[in-house]
Amino acid sequence: MDMFSASVLEDLDWDKARASYKDDISPNNLPSGYKLRPLRRSDYEHGYCQLLENLTKVGHVTQEMFAAQFDAMQTSEMYYIIVIEYVDSGDVIGTATMLKEHKFIHTTANRGRIEDVVVHPAHQGKQLGKLLLDVCILIAEATNCYKLSLDCNEKVMPFYEKFKLKHKESHRFMYEQFFD
Repeated sequence: MDMFSASVLEDLDWDKARASYKDDISPNNLPSGYKLRPLRRSDYEHGYCQLLENLTKVGHVTQEMFAAQFDAMQTSEMYYIIVIEYVDSGDVIGTATMLKEHKFIHTTANRGRIEDVVVHPAHQGKQLGKLLLDVCILIAEATNCYKLSLDCNEKVMPFYEKFKLKHKESHRFMYEQFFD
């Protein structure tokens, strides 16, 4: 069971990809041995939570917890969790999420947020992070998002600027963290 229909990825206009790639790599031409697809319910068994540990604290997530959260996210039809599978092992080695928030403003358009972008350290340097970001941006455009944003620290801002994402000095965000 996929988080969203694979046809969403198939129907994207890959010519609108924003990053520049080496070696003929692109969102529709991944390096050999890798596959781009939606998150699957079975990815609990293929290292998805362990992959996220390279990004932040995940905690102890049981298979039942994963399945319940997956079902809730899938039912909402707001989550586009993209993964890159390493075909030789079947493991998930990269992921990014594009979250679609429904709005009344901008003639009932949507607002997109990019979250949880990570590539396993053993697979970095192969342009997979670029691919994940381009796919999130293309999905946001295809799903009527009037705006797309992400939170990041300053040291990775130059990476995101390659995708025409801009830092707006006048925008600050505030938050409350209830637990870690």
